[in-house]
Amino acid sequence: MQDLDQYPKVFLQTGDCFLGVRPTLVTTVLGSCVAVTMCDPTRGIGAICHAFLPDSASFKHATREPQVCRFVDTALENLYSSMLKLKVPQNNLVVKVFGGASGLMGGTERTNLYDIGGRNLRAVRQWLMTHSVPITKAQVGGSQGRKLHFLTHTGDVWVKLLNRSGRE
Repeated sequence: MQDLDQYPKVFLQTGDCFLGVRPTLVTTVLGSCVAVTMCDPTRGIGAICHAFLPDSASFKHATREPQVCRFVDTALENLYSSMLKLKVPQNNLVVKVFGGASGLMGGTERTNLYDIGGRNLRAVRQWLMTHSVPITKAQVGGSQGRKLHFLTHTGDVWVKLLNRSGRE
């Protein structure tokens, strides 16, 4: 790993997005949640989301707007439209997908019943396919959480798998 101490650091909470127009190191921790990074390395612009539910549709009737980056569909729409507003050509986008673990609770019944990780990953793939945005790299699924480091201006991502206690 290169010397990352030179960059400003941001910890991305669950349900947040970050758009970096200056070099920034973004760190987050994932279980069944998904992180999607979008980067134009030629312009040094990158974005990341940490979504924990697949679809905002069931929350649209709420009296106030749901937090945009909580949901895969609205988080990806937010990232994508932000990149396009910054004049990033779609063919320059480098998109990477991480997380979506299953079985973190330890039982197969819970995994099969809820499978939030799998549903999140299906939602990511569907949204990207619908918008003709290819995935450059993915490290998804499994039963372990992940700690992720994303360098916004290059699109580089480092991932550490976590053991069941959540430790590296």
